[in-house]
Amino acid sequence: MKRPRFRLNRISLPLALAAFLAAVPAFPAGFQVMTQGAKATGMGLAFTAVADDPSAIFYNPAGLGWQKHFEAQIGAEFLTKVKGDFEGSNPYPGNGVSEKQHSTTFVVPNVYAVVPLTNELNFGLGINSPYGLGFRWDNPETFSGRFVSQNAVIQTVDINPVFSFQATPTFSVAVGADYRFSKVQLERNNAAINPLTNSVVDVAHVKLNSKIQDNHGWGWNAGVLFKPIPQFSVGAAYRSRIKIDYEGTANFEQRLTGTPFDALVAPQIPRGSHPVQTKIEFPATLNLGTAFTFPGDFLVSLEADWTQWTSFKSLDIHFPDLPGRDLHRDDEWRNSWAYRIGLQKKFGAMAFRAGYYRDKTPMPTEDIGPLLADNDRDGYSLGFGFGTDRWGIDVSDLYLKVHDRNNRGHSNDNFYGTFKEAVNVFAFSLRVAF
Repeated sequence: MKRPRFRLNRISLPLALAAFLAAVPAFPAGFQVMTQGAKATGMGLAFTAVADDPSAIFYNPAGLGWQKHFEAQIGAEFLTKVKGDFEGSNPYPGNGVSEKQHSTTFVVPNVYAVVPLTNELNFGLGINSPYGLGFRWDNPETFSGRFVSQNAVIQTVDINPVFSFQATPTFSVAVGADYRFSKVQLERNNAAINPLTNSVVDVAHVKLNSKIQDNHGWGWNAGVLFKPIPQFSVGAAYRSRIKIDYEGTANFEQRLTGTPFDALVAPQIPRGSHPVQTKIEFPATLNLGTAFTFPGDFLVSLEADWTQWTSFKSLDIHFPDLPGRDLHRDDEWRNSWAYRIGLQKKFGAMAFRAGYYRDKTPMPTEDIGPLLADNDRDGYSLGFGFGTDRWGIDVSDLYLKVHDRNNRGHSNDNFYGTFKEAVNVFAFSLRVAF
C-alpha cells in the first residue's frame, strides 16, 4: 500500500486548520437545514407558494398577509445520520479499508410568532437554525482519515423579524432582517514521517473552537405571494448572503510517540491556545413556487430553489499571533438547484401529506473527503396534520438518500474511496392562534 504523502513543516498545522474551515461552507451545501416546519417538511419542502402557517416567516414571509390572528408556533426537527460509510481505494487508504461516521441525532428547534398590526400589515418573528450538522467519524484516533478531519461541526441560530403588507386581497409582499449567530468546532490529528522508523505517526492534535456569541452577521429576506383565485397561487422568496466574521481559538496538543522523535517535533508545534480569524459568506437563495388546489381539497405544490454557491470563492485564515502563517485557499463551488413537489389531501380537520425532491450538489469531485462527502440527494416525505384555524398539530418524516460519491482518483486530500450516506428527519410543530 502506498504511504500517504504527509510532511511536517513550518505551516503544516495552520494548513490543517485551513482545510478544516473550508468545510464550514460545505456543511450548508450538504446539510442546508430547510426543514424549519413540520407541515412544509411533510410536503417535501415545496412550501413557497403555500406559506399558510407561521413558518412562512422562513419559507415565504409574504404568506403572513393572509394570517389574520395572533399566532405562535413551536417545533423541532430531529436529524439522524442513519448511514455514513466509507470504502477505501488505492493509493490511500487502500482497497478493503472500511470506516463509519458516528451515528448522531441533531435537534433543530424553531419558534415563530405572527402579530397583526392592521388589517393589511403584519409583523412576524422567527428563530431557527437554517444551517448545521456535521461530520464526525467513529474511532477518531485510528480513523484512516484522521489527518484530514476527525470531527467538523457547524451550528447557527437566526433571528428573523419581518413585516408583510397585503396590498390587495390577492397580493402580499414582505421584507425582513436576518441576524445570524454561528459557531464551529473542528478537529484533526497532524502527521509526520518518523525517520527513525520510516513510518507515518501522529504528532499533534488540533482543535478549533469558536463561541456563538462572538460570530455573527446581518442579511435580509423578502417574499411575494399572488393568489389571483383561491385555487391557485404563485410565490417567490429571497434570502441574501450573510457574511460571518469568525473569531476563535486553535489549540495544539502534541501526540507523543515514546521515541526520541518527540524532541525533534516539539519545537515545530505551537502548543497551547492561539487566536484565529476568518470570514465566510453563507450563500444567497431564491425559491420559486406555485400551488394548485383541485376539487376535493387536494393540493399540489411545485417548487424550484436556487443557491448561489459561487459567492464562496476563497478562504482566508489569519493567525494574529503567528506571523507569516496566514493562508489563502481558492474554492470552485457551483450554484445549485433543488426541485420539489408536495401533496396534501384534507379530510375535515385532518390532512395527509407527501413530498419528493431532488437536490443537486455544488461540491466538486476533488473536494470529496473526510470533511464532507456531499452529492445529489433524493428526499421522500410523509406528514400528518390535525387542527382548526385556532390550533394545530403537525408531524412529518423525511428520508434523505445521498447518492454514493466516489472521488475517482481526484482528491485534494489524497484520500480516495466511496462515501455512502443517508439522513432521516422527524419533525413536529404545535400552533395556537388567538
